Amino acid sequence: MGTRSAIGYKLPNGKIRAKYCHWDGYVEGGVGQTLQESYQAAFKIGRMVELGDMSELAAEIDDCVFYGRDRGDTDVDAQDYDDFDDFTTSFEGCEFFYVWNGNEWLVSQGNLVFTRVEDLLKLEVA
Repeated sequence: MGTRSAIGYKLPNGKIRAKYCHWDGYVEGGVGQTLQESYQAAFKIGRMVELGDMSELAAEIDDCVFYGRDRGDTDVDAQDYDDFDDFTTSFEGCEFFYVWNGNEWLVSQGNLVFTRVEDLLKLEVA
């Protein structure tokens, strides 16, 4: 069973555009670390989210596995959510929620408390 996560970015109107990721949603050594190390440019983040729901996140978009692009699935597009509460309650079964706020990656475990991914990675390495 995968460690499910949702990945999104904050839009100028305050909404969050996001999608689902099935595998390796945890911070250290998983989605969180990959986002922190490989997804710092807005255009790359936007492209990754816009490709919709995914099975697996990789450092390069071409190496990611997207349900629509790579498997031909339908109804897997990224969606807009009104706010952080809507974002964290809309993904059934997700354990981690990642959002790019325009400057940095934040993560929550569904409790509306968001922490900087960078800080968590430093704590786990120390």
